[in-house]
Amino acid sequence: MRLQPKSLHLAAAVLAVAAIAAAIFLWQRPPARYFAESEVEHRATPLRRIDLEFPPGREGIDYYGTLRLNVYIGARGEVDRVDVVESHVPGAYLDSAVHAFATARFEPAQWHGRAVKSVKKVEVKFAAPLRGLRDG
Repeated sequence: MRLQPKSLHLAAAVLAVAAIAAAIFLWQRPPARYFAESEVEHRATPLRRIDLEFPPGREGIDYYGTLRLNVYIGARGEVDRVDVVESHVPGAYLDSAVHAFATARFEPAQWHGRAVKSVKKVEVKFAAPLRGLRDG
């Protein structure tokens, strides 16, 4: 059976409309992966300052250490999870930092003008407060 020219044009038009509809659907659906900060044009930024609290009873103790975290931020700015990459701090300090970042809200990262999931690499350095300095 041989198709008539009108039928060929109609078939081509239907295929073109289907391809455009599929492209629009895929464009509107954000990618499922977490983007690295280097891949986005606007990095996720906290909506407010993220303050770390000293663990109870540790205020006067000299402690130094570094903690590295990966903070996975959703396309709506919520924190999906916090992974500890490296820790040289006691458990109470680690728990305090993870809790502070896990409960933070962010302005989401932007990729081609759309909010997307991203991973933020965070390094926290703990150092004892300076002693013996007076104001003024």
